Amino acid sequence: MHNWNSTKGKAYVTSGVGYGTTPLVAFDAAEVQAKIMATNAIRVTSFVPPYWEIVTDNAKLEELSDKGAFLPMAYQFEASDTEHVAASLVIGKNADEEQASIIMEHAQVGVSTDELLQIAKESVKEVFDIRGWHTKELVEVAVGGKPKDGLYVGALVAVLFFPQLHKRWITT
Repeated sequence: MHNWNSTKGKAYVTSGVGYGTTPLVAFDAAEVQAKIMATNAIRVTSFVPPYWEIVTDNAKLEELSDKGAFLPMAYQFEASDTEHVAASLVIGKNADEEQASIIMEHAQVGVSTDELLQIAKESVKEVFDIRGWHTKELVEVAVGGKPKDGLYVGALVAVLFFPQLHKRWITT
């Protein structure tokens, strides 16, 4: 087990909409639009460790997520060939920098992007209240789209985690 929560790292927030002849192709196209190029996602949920930087500019993400990297990723995706799809993600940055921040991500068919973003915001508030924690700020992203030209539309939101590697973890 890696104790990534006890080191620093970067959590990249990204999103994309893609189209394809199947939901899986739409997912891949949404990943490419989100600058997630060739990644084996290791699905994780809910938390950004303390002391991690949350990055909303995905300019470097294309380079970082290439060559089949195995990366922890919190994400939600939905696809449809008949209805609008939306995906939203909100990170509640903890006011206590010694505590983790919380990620809430949602994806759904037939719901507007704004509605889904509101659900994610309310979810963050609720889970912070359950813990007796307070948010410093919210980081949010939401995307959506409608099918076109007989293709599936896919909406993706994600946080990719890149730990700052210790020298002892690097092998040659």
